[in-house]
Amino acid sequence: MNERKPREENIFNIQSRVENLLWAVSGDYELDIPANLKAWEKSPYIALYEAVRQGSFRKYFDADRYQDFFAKKVYQGMIPSVLEALGNLCIDSAVWKKAVKERPGVENLRRKAFADTLEKDDLRLTHTDWGYLEMCYLQKALWGENFQGRTARILDRICSIEDADSVEEICCCLEEVYREAYEKGLAQNFKGLDREIKPADEDMKEYTDKEKAREEEKAAKDEAPVNLFSGHVDPQDNGKQEKPRASMIFLDRESSDRMEEYIVQSYGESCIPSRMQRELQNQVCTDTHKDCRIHITRGILHGHGKDSGRGEYVKKVREENLRVLKSTQLITRQNIQTLANTLKRALLTRSEKEILSSEYGKIQVNKLWNLGRTQNRKLFQREIQREDTDFAVEILIDASGSQQGRQSQVALQGYILSEALSIAGIPHRVTGFCTLGAYTVLTMFRDFEEDREMNRRIFEFYGSANNRDGLAVRTAAAGLDQRKEENKILVVLSDGRPNDIMAGSQSPGYTLPGAKKTEKEPYCLDFALRDTAGEIRRLRNRRIAVLGVFAGEEEDLSAEKKIFGKDFAYIRDLSNFANVVGRYLKKQIVGLV
Repeated sequence: MNERKPREENIFNIQSRVENLLWAVSGDYELDIPANLKAWEKSPYIALYEAVRQGSFRKYFDADRYQDFFAKKVYQGMIPSVLEALGNLCIDSAVWKKAVKERPGVENLRRKAFADTLEKDDLRLTHTDWGYLEMCYLQKALWGENFQGRTARILDRICSIEDADSVEEICCCLEEVYREAYEKGLAQNFKGLDREIKPADEDMKEYTDKEKAREEEKAAKDEAPVNLFSGHVDPQDNGKQEKPRASMIFLDRESSDRMEEYIVQSYGESCIPSRMQRELQNQVCTDTHKDCRIHITRGILHGHGKDSGRGEYVKKVREENLRVLKSTQLITRQNIQTLANTLKRALLTRSEKEILSSEYGKIQVNKLWNLGRTQNRKLFQREIQREDTDFAVEILIDASGSQQGRQSQVALQGYILSEALSIAGIPHRVTGFCTLGAYTVLTMFRDFEEDREMNRRIFEFYGSANNRDGLAVRTAAAGLDQRKEENKILVVLSDGRPNDIMAGSQSPGYTLPGAKKTEKEPYCLDFALRDTAGEIRRLRNRRIAVLGVFAGEEEDLSAEKKIFGKDFAYIRDLSNFANVVGRYLKKQIVGLV
């Protein structure tokens, strides 16, 4: 097959080809799963084998039962994108032999897809532990490569279900692999918070017929089911729908009622007094964000959060982020110095003396002829000098689960910005944000008046949960409003995909399964884009400059443009970070009066 990026006229043909294969393998001609065009761009083999794997899974196993299990584990705090990646390995192990027995050509397709994945997805496969595990799985399948220690144990466990005949075997394997490969004890408790997590088979039994019936009732009412194989709703039309549907994960009443306790355990205790938090919520949680909650923390490592598993994970992420810093030390230092020099020169330009005509000051002889002849009283000359450090900057970083694959790069960008601002003497704050249930969590890595050494806390940045960008922007603006500086700048590092799909009973726009449906739209897709863009527009109308720094996939650039307009920076290469961002910040500093 020839590799080529699908043009507009080929998209329908690709979609049809993949769908026909999916239908033929599954035997279910009512399946509506869009073709993975991004995978096709990398290699048609990858996209076609993905269709074979999905079709085989639905033919030989109870996919609905698997999604029930997946939902329950997400409720308990497992990270959807990690669960998805590891789940794909378990599913592949369970179905590939069955698919080959029925269609011998699948074995060759699988080998070609695995080889192309290793060649074209090297960055993704080497960036995280679970990516590395996938790489090892592919190498073992292709060449029988042997591994040692923990990796070998995990791969052996995955391969042990090649002859599985029930979805429960896949679920048990996935849970064991997740806890071993990702982080033992991570978010051990969710539903009830104070009980021991049961083995997977008991968990499956506890997922009662009543809950299952409630989900079926929801589907019957045409509420779009969540795509549980993705950490984010993918804002793409599948070629058949006029408009993408909004999907969400519903939390039960108990989980929703005790969400605050879970938030504290997982992200750290609040770092502001309760009264201030209530006042802030009353100020920003209105309109679209009515009934939302705000939780501001210094992070799980700097409070009294009780989730030791999450704390260990954050330490592990910090080590990885610092390793990336060390490996890019030269280019990072160059970026910091270049950006700092740009900022200092911009401030110097603002501090230059300006000569104005005035009604007092030093008399201008050449204007004395106005006396008695005109109404012009500005016969004097006066020098003024603006305050060169009259700025405050807020750096707001999207810390949702979609950032997991690039969290080291995002942390590095935030660090470069913070270091340069520190050198230039500009007060600034750096905050990460994500959303879980009704709570938007803002993790403050450094505050305005803190020392430069606090900048290294940015390397505790990691991605989890979802992101309610409009509310995060509104909250950051409320913080800037409290600053005495006349000129304020908000810098947002995001992937252009605001999305809040996990709904609790307190969440705006959501209802519990079986409850009366609200008129408000779920916070995702175009609705979320419009809300975030509206918040940005309102800030600019209040003379708060806003710059978007795009930290996402190229396919989401159009969404970023809708949010930030012309004032956003797309960083293709870290070596050019200071030049691109510096150009925007210089324009804002020199242009603000």
